[in-house]
Amino acid sequence: METPAETRNHLLIPGIPTLRKSIVPPITVQLPIEASCSRAKNFFVGVFWLFCSFAMLATAATFFAGAPENQHSLVQKAMMIALQLFGLWWAPFFLMCALLAFRDACRIKPVLIVRLDRLVDNRSGLSVKWADILSVRPVMTRAGYWGVTLQVRHRGLFPKSVRVGYPMLRRRRDEAHIQCNFLSVPPYQIVSSILTLAQQGGAEIFPPRSVLFWNSPPPTILRPPSGDPLQTN
Repeated sequence: METPAETRNHLLIPGIPTLRKSIVPPITVQLPIEASCSRAKNFFVGVFWLFCSFAMLATAATFFAGAPENQHSLVQKAMMIALQLFGLWWAPFFLMCALLAFRDACRIKPVLIVRLDRLVDNRSGLSVKWADILSVRPVMTRAGYWGVTLQVRHRGLFPKSVRVGYPMLRRRRDEAHIQCNFLSVPPYQIVSSILTLAQQGGAEIFPPRSVLFWNSPPPTILRPPSGDPLQTN
């Protein structure tokens, strides 16, 4: 039989729908969640972003490596200039993503900790209580959850770190992007736990934000009974 302290450390999150079952029972999660980086996944992600960075630089170099200028029409010159600007714009972002992925591949200790009272991201040094979060917006890709975007009460809660944001995502000064994929814990479990605990702390849940402009279903949140701060089993 579980003690009251053990019971409070259990959180109910929505189950994962399947093609055959749209209504599934909730999942019980043990708190705190301590997620470490997956070395292999982050390494291959770093290689991918590094390749993309070099590809963008190669695209920019085509403007200089092409035939003599007098052999190009005005339309061709305009297209080459557009490709060059496109490559020069994205190459630094891809390179930064590669460096962050390689850095995560070298981490040993847990990088993301979801506790009963707060969220801790050791990659950036962020530690914020659920009561200080104003809103949460899931960030999704075609493969599923990427992470979440948090909006806090004031910017002073953020550490001075580039990891508060992410090179491929725009953010406002009072927002932080928390990456939840390529970790030792499934991203669905991490994101659903963050959404549930943040809402119970008074935060507003916004519809998912899609990284590549794909439509995403809204998140499902289990609402606790009146007066109960957590869903327990």
